[in-house]
Amino acid sequence: MLPKYHIIMGAIVSLAIYLIFQITFLQLTIIFLSSFLIDIDHYFLYIFRKKDFSLINAIKYFKERRKKWLSMKPEKRKNYKRAIFIFHGIEFWLLLIIIANYINLIWFVLIGIFIHMVLDYIDLIYVNDYLYTKFSQLYVYYTNKRKKEFL
Repeated sequence: MLPKYHIIMGAIVSLAIYLIFQITFLQLTIIFLSSFLIDIDHYFLYIFRKKDFSLINAIKYFKERRKKWLSMKPEKRKNYKRAIFIFHGIEFWLLLIIIANYINLIWFVLIGIFIHMVLDYIDLIYVNDYLYTKFSQLYVYYTNKRKKEFL
């Protein structure tokens, strides 16, 4: 899903949570920001692959990759490696749950991540792709073995 949709939906859901549960403005802000800033792992991957720090180039790169990816039939996509997005997996979320037991505000980061992931799962269903790609990054790593690099 494109960042602008995460920002828009993150704002709407965060505001609804704020109005329903009467959380503080800080908690609202944390939920909202984490609902889309989780995608910074895409930017980190771009920097790692391209050795380029341009955010604009990173956005263009991922838009082009998404367009190319979605132009392929789902059966053909099976032959290619999936990107590993370190913040989009249960491994990272479990770490945050452990930290949240010591730092209460991290629970609001997890709420924002939950909003983000629900949107990502809706997008994956819409484009007929596998949900595991945004659930376990270790599993993505495991399933990438013996697959071609997607360029």
